[in-house]
Amino acid sequence: QRQNRNQMLIFVHSRAETGKTAKAMRDLALERDELSHFVRDGGATQEILREELATVKNADLKEVLQYGFATHHAGMVRADRELVEDLFADGHIAVLCCTATLAWGVNLPAHAVIIKGTQIYDPTKGRWTELSPLDVLQMLGRAGRPQYDSEGEGIIMTA
Repeated sequence: QRQNRNQMLIFVHSRAETGKTAKAMRDLALERDELSHFVRDGGATQEILREELATVKNADLKEVLQYGFATHHAGMVRADRELVEDLFADGHIAVLCCTATLAWGVNLPAHAVIIKGTQIYDPTKGRWTELSPLDVLQMLGRAGRPQYDSEGEGIIMTA
């Protein structure tokens, strides 16, 4: 549950999973009538997200952006990735579902970080392998940065 308008990063381990997770979060908020926890009705953020929606190319992002959710992965066109980064940095996106490439390449801190699963597919080995401790630290390190927040939360979900 989102509290105090804090932002959240959810790291998943495939491009397709970014969209599936963002849509599931949006659907849950709709079902519980809690969309106002993510975008305030009539607020500036709602208007900004609606305006930016017209430029979005990625289908998953187009479906969730107006609700305060977003996706980010290397398969998206650069303009969509940069738009998401800017909107998140400006506080307009509440929940960003992304792949681990965001942890290494972009400086986007958040109050909470969720790592959804600790296994990634390694095509060179042809099987699923555990995330390295360094990858986990890099992702969790996005939570509660001292210059932005007095505390942060890191959550690892495994099966």
